[in-house]
Amino acid sequence: MLLVQDLKYAFASMRRNPGFALAALVTLALGIGATTAVFSVVYGVLLRPLPYPAADRLVRLSEEHPGGSSPLRQPMLSTLTYYSWTEHPRTLDAIAAYTWTEYTITYAGASERMVAATVTPSLFGLLGAAPALGRFFSPDEGPEGANAVIVLSDRAWRERFSGDPAIVGRGLLVDGKPYTIVGVARPGFYFPDRDTLAWTPMEPRKPDPAAVAGGRGSMGVINVLARLAPKTTAAQAEAEGTSAARALPRPMAANLLFGEGGPVVVHVRGVVDEMTRTIRPTLVVLAGAVVMVLLIACANVANLFLSRGVARQRELSVRAAIGASRARLAGQLFTESAALAAAGGAAGLLIAWASVRLAPVAAPRDFPRLADIRIDARVLVCAIAAAAVAALVSGLAPALRGARFDLASSLHGGDGATAGGFRGLRARRLRDTLLVAEAAFAVMLLVGAALLARSFVRLTHVDAGYTARGVLTMAAYLPGDRDAQKGRVKQLVEDALDRLRAMPGVRSAGAGNMVPLDNATMIAGFPVPGQMGAAHPKLARAIQYIVTPGYAEALGLRLRAGRLFVESDLTRGVRPWIVNEEFARLYLPASPAGFQFPWRSGDDNYFNAEIIGVVGNVLKNGNDAKPQPEVYQLPRDRAAFDTRFEMAIRSEGDPSALAPAVRQLLHELAPEAAVETVPLASRVAESVDQPRFAMTVLLAFATLALVLAAVGLYGTLSYAISQRRRELGVRAALGATRGELVRLVAAEGLLLAGLGSAIGLAGAAILTRLMQGALFGVAPLDAASFAAAPAVLLPIAFVSSLIPALRAARIDPAHALRTD
Repeated sequence: MLLVQDLKYAFASMRRNPGFALAALVTLALGIGATTAVFSVVYGVLLRPLPYPAADRLVRLSEEHPGGSSPLRQPMLSTLTYYSWTEHPRTLDAIAAYTWTEYTITYAGASERMVAATVTPSLFGLLGAAPALGRFFSPDEGPEGANAVIVLSDRAWRERFSGDPAIVGRGLLVDGKPYTIVGVARPGFYFPDRDTLAWTPMEPRKPDPAAVAGGRGSMGVINVLARLAPKTTAAQAEAEGTSAARALPRPMAANLLFGEGGPVVVHVRGVVDEMTRTIRPTLVVLAGAVVMVLLIACANVANLFLSRGVARQRELSVRAAIGASRARLAGQLFTESAALAAAGGAAGLLIAWASVRLAPVAAPRDFPRLADIRIDARVLVCAIAAAAVAALVSGLAPALRGARFDLASSLHGGDGATAGGFRGLRARRLRDTLLVAEAAFAVMLLVGAALLARSFVRLTHVDAGYTARGVLTMAAYLPGDRDAQKGRVKQLVEDALDRLRAMPGVRSAGAGNMVPLDNATMIAGFPVPGQMGAAHPKLARAIQYIVTPGYAEALGLRLRAGRLFVESDLTRGVRPWIVNEEFARLYLPASPAGFQFPWRSGDDNYFNAEIIGVVGNVLKNGNDAKPQPEVYQLPRDRAAFDTRFEMAIRSEGDPSALAPAVRQLLHELAPEAAVETVPLASRVAESVDQPRFAMTVLLAFATLALVLAAVGLYGTLSYAISQRRRELGVRAALGATRGELVRLVAAEGLLLAGLGSAIGLAGAAILTRLMQGALFGVAPLDAASFAAAPAVLLPIAFVSSLIPALRAARIDPAHALRTD
C-alpha cells in the first residue's frame, strides 16, 4: 500500500516538474538504451551458442610455425596433419574439413556466381544437420571424380530455384561441369556462414608419404572443424594434434605456407572464438565504454536529484514534522528515482530495439554473426538490470542524503551547513564527487575515442603500394575445364584489353590473376634466383602475380627501379620478371634491376630470366597486412590465366560509370561468363569498415558522455548559485567585483573538471592497455590522444561554468540579503 502511495506521489511530482523529469528520463534512456544495444551485440556475437548440437564442444583446428610469417589469411590446418591426426584420434569425437569457394552456377540457361563451400561428407553429421528434401552426401562421394553432386541451402532453394519441391534429382552446371542436386538443407541451417548457399563434397588430397619424407612433397591447407570428446579439454586435444603433426617430416611446402619458424604447433579453439577473433577486441572496448556511459548518466541523474532536492527541503521538513521517519522519507525519494529509472528503461529498450534494427546497415559487411544480434529474453533481462543499476546508483545516495537533516534548523530557514539534508555541506561534497566522476569517465572515453581515431587515420594513410582512386576492377568467370579453356581465355583477355583501351575515358587497363583485396592468393615456392642447380638452394616464397602489360600502370604500382612490362616482353627470349621491394631485400643483390639468372619452364626447358623492375610492396590483403615477397610474371609457359581472371581499368573520371560498358563488352565476347565489377576504392573502404565502425561508435559514446558531463556541470553550478545567493550577496556588498564573482564560480567548475580529468587520465593509462588488439600504429599510451581528452573537456567545462558564473555576477546584493 505504501509503495502504491509513493508511486502516485512520484508521478505527481514529475508532472509538477516536467523539465526535471524530462531531463532525467532522457539521460537514463540514452544510458540504458546504449547499454542494452551493446549487450545485444556482445551476446549475439560472442556469447550466443551456435545452432548446432553440443555447440560448446565444436572447435576449429589450425597450426602454425611459431615465429614464422605466414601469407595465409586465416588459421588453417595442413592436409599432412589432418591425415596424421585423423587415423587414430582419442580427443576428438568427429572431424570434418571444408573450404570456402565460389561457383559459376548455370541453370535454365542463366549463369551467376554463388558463394558455396566444399565439405567432407562427415560435416553434416558432425553438425547434427538433417535435410529438408533429398539427402546429404554419402562417404563414397568425397573422392575426386565421384562428387558431381550438390546440396542447396534453404535460402538458395527459395530465392534461386523458386522453392521448387521437385528440385531433387535435377541437373545444373557448376563451373561448366554437370552436377546433380541431391538435397536441400532445412531452414535455419547455415555453415560456415549465412552467405553460403550450396555445398559440394570433397576429400582432402592426401600427401605422398615418400615425397614428404624426401622434403619435396606437396601439401594443402584446409579449414577443419571437430567435436571434442566428452570430458576432453582443448589443451589435451592440442597436445595430441601437435604430437601427430610432429610425427611426420615437414616438406618445404610447409615453410611456404606457414613460414620458417619453430616446430609446428597445433591450436584447438572454440568455433565462436575463431569466428569472432578479429572483432572481439573492438567489442570488449565498446562494452567497457558503454558501462562508463551508463555510469555517467546515473551520476548526472543523481546530481539532478541532489540539486532539485534543495527546493524540496522545506517540503521534506514538513513531512518529517508531522511524523514521517527518515526511512519513510528515504523510501519515498528512492521510489521516485526507481520510477524514473523504470520509465527510462522502457524508453531505453525502444532505443536499443531501433539500434539493433539499424545494425545491418551500420555494421561492416564482414561483421561476424550479424544475423544473431536480436532483442530476446536475455536482452530484456539486461535492460531490466541496467534500469535497476540506474535506480540504485542515481537514487540511493540522494535518498539517503535527503533524509538526513536537522528538522528545527530546516523549518526555521537555517543555512545549508546547519540544516543538512540536500542543503548541507556533505550534500555539496556528494554533488562535487559525482561531477568529478562524470568528468573522469568522459576523459577515459575521449582518450579511447582519440586512440581509435588516430589508429584509423594511420591505417587509412598507409601506402598500400597502389592508387585505388579511379580504378574499376572486373572479375570474369568462365565455365569449363581449365586446360580446355586455356587458349580461349588467352585470346579473350587480349581481345577484351584491346577494346577496353579503345574506350573513351579509359587511361590504362591490364589483366591479372589477382588484384588487391580480392579473394584469391597464389603462393609460389622456387629456388632463389641464381641458385637453380645448386645442391641445396635456398627456397624463395612469393605471392605470384600473372599479369599483362598495362596492369601495373592501371593500378598505379610504385616503380622503384628499372621499368615495367611492355608488349614486346611477351615475345622476348629472356623472361622478364618484376619483383617488389620485399622480394629484392630477401633474395636479390643490392642493385637487382638487370640481374639475370637461369630458369626452368614448366616443360623443363631452360632459359634466362631477368629482373627488369622493382616496385613497392603491395599490401594485397589490407593495409594492416605485413609486406610479403611478390613476383610479377607475364602469361607465358605454364604461367597462364585460369578460367577466372581479373582486370584493372583506370578511368579518367568515375570508374563506376564504366561498369555497364565493361560488363556488356565481356558478355559480347563470352556470353556464358559471369562478370563482376567493383570500384577498387569501394574495396579499400570496405577493408577498413571494422575499425571505422569501432571509431564511430566510441566517438558517439564519448560525445554523449561529454554532453552529459557538461549538462551536469551546468545544472549543478546553477543550483549551487541559487543556494549561495546570500554568500554571493555578502561578497558583492563587501566590494567584490563582477569579475571576481565570475572567477570564483567558474573556478569551482574548472577545478572539478580538472580533478576529474586527472583521475580520468590515470584510469585511461590503465584501461587503454586492453585496447592493444584494436589499435594500428598507435601505442595504448599515445601522448597525443591523452593530451586531446582534457583539451576537449576543459574548454567545454569552462563554458558550462561560465554561464552560471555570469548569472551569479548579476546578483543584486540588497535584494539577496533582504530575501535570504
